[in-house]
Amino acid sequence: MWQDTAGFNFSSADLALDSQLHELADTGAISLISQLQTTLDLQQQLDIFAMHASRILPLTALNLRTAQGHFAAAGSMAGQHQYHTELQLEQHLLGQLSYQSNHPFSSLVQRQLLLLESEWLYALRNALLVNRLQQMALKDPLTGLGNRRFFDDSYSKAIQLAKRHQQPFALLLLDLDNFKQVNDLSGHSTGDQVLLAVADCMRETLRATDSLFRFGGDEFALLLQDQDADHAELIACRLQQKINQHPLLNLHQVGCSIGLAWLAAEQQERDLFHQADEALYQAKTTGKGKVAAERLSVKGLSQPRSGINKVSASLAAAS
Repeated sequence: MWQDTAGFNFSSADLALDSQLHELADTGAISLISQLQTTLDLQQQLDIFAMHASRILPLTALNLRTAQGHFAAAGSMAGQHQYHTELQLEQHLLGQLSYQSNHPFSSLVQRQLLLLESEWLYALRNALLVNRLQQMALKDPLTGLGNRRFFDDSYSKAIQLAKRHQQPFALLLLDLDNFKQVNDLSGHSTGDQVLLAVADCMRETLRATDSLFRFGGDEFALLLQDQDADHAELIACRLQQKINQHPLLNLHQVGCSIGLAWLAAEQQERDLFHQADEALYQAKTTGKGKVAAERLSVKGLSQPRSGINKVSASLAAAS
């Protein structure tokens, strides 16, 4: 059942309750505002708001959609009834809220929720501003990919997540071949277009759940969650093929070398970055345009993978 804020028709009884609703909301609003003032984290603010909203009507889910991303309150799950509102402050749209509950959203409940939302707007605006500044600080300004600072944070969290859920995890380091000659012969503007094309190839090849980064210059990194060795190698070869077939990159004879390392689910964390870097060095020093991979053994010793050239050849033949 979909209910929206457009075209509200409050009965006289509902309107008569307006002053009572304000009185009922005052105590809760003060508590809500004081709690919201303790954090500028969007997820934490949503969870705080969800707790207060659930006192009006038991909720099964609460989702916030903003220009900076989508957020779901902790423990959200589908409900029988839905209610959607827009959060606006001074004629600026901050986001959209989607409530779900196993109970219907009556006119009275809707009014109470709107009053509660009004107490969140200023804190939400501040949190969105801080979140936007944080996102800008963690992104490469040219490609929009994550920067090295974001990689360092994401890398640590990704490994912890893989260990917690006993899932395999792969790291790819990518370095462009012949990129320097593009800047030297065609200028930095063309070089920027090449870097943008590579970023597009990465986005088109990888899943939405994978993380992409540019370290600077022509160096990139990819974090692949829940990917075993064979799948990680296949992704690396597909990405390399995508780059080789791109018209602009092909025109300037720009290819890539990729170093790959991964941890199996049963293994402990090792220096995965060092292993991927060593694999990348092998790929670059054996003729460029190659994918080299090493797996970390239980003792932490590198084990070279074979068969990658066969995978690349198979992909090339299939195309």
